[in-house]
Amino acid sequence: MATVTCRCTTVQIEFFTKNDLFRFECCCHDCTAALWYANKRGGPSPPIHQCLDTSWFPNEFKIVTGEDKLGAFLNFENADTTRFYCTDCWSVLFADHPAYAKKLVVTQVMNYKEFKGLDNAELMPLQARHFLKDLSGEQFAALPAWRGDPSHVYHSAADILMAQFPAIQAAGKEGAKMNAQILLGKTGGAFVPTGEACGA
Repeated sequence: MATVTCRCTTVQIEFFTKNDLFRFECCCHDCTAALWYANKRGGPSPPIHQCLDTSWFPNEFKIVTGEDKLGAFLNFENADTTRFYCTDCWSVLFADHPAYAKKLVVTQVMNYKEFKGLDNAELMPLQARHFLKDLSGEQFAALPAWRGDPSHVYHSAADILMAQFPAIQAAGKEGAKMNAQILLGKTGGAFVPTGEACGA
């Protein structure tokens, strides 16, 4: 089964499948800003490019170790995405969003190069690259080459993702024993950074 592990190995989370439900590259500011913020707190270094390998899994998992070391944060007040992280090493492990309807979670932990955050997973090929509109000209020029279908590179949200999203959501699952919503309750809720914005 696919496992997510933090840098210090205190937290290990296991999904009940090896296979992701969708995989793409996200270039949005929000995703990268979360890794920047965690890095400022002592977390692992984010990638040098604002382009994150991203996979969705069913919202059903078990926490093998470190449940008491999991926290949650929002990038800013009224943000939609709740990000779960290890409170010891500030590795951002996975995230939830209201649009997932409690059926999905998303992970970008495989972007960390200091450690193997995602193991035992069988990931599909990258399906798209999206939200190029969030990149400056310099950031866009510095991106690694896209090796997939050139028609699946998008200025904003990927059309291929929007078309497939109902099926992706239907393939997800809301875990009865543990899921992102249950975990959020156990953490005491997500905090919002004060005095600084999540960003570079």
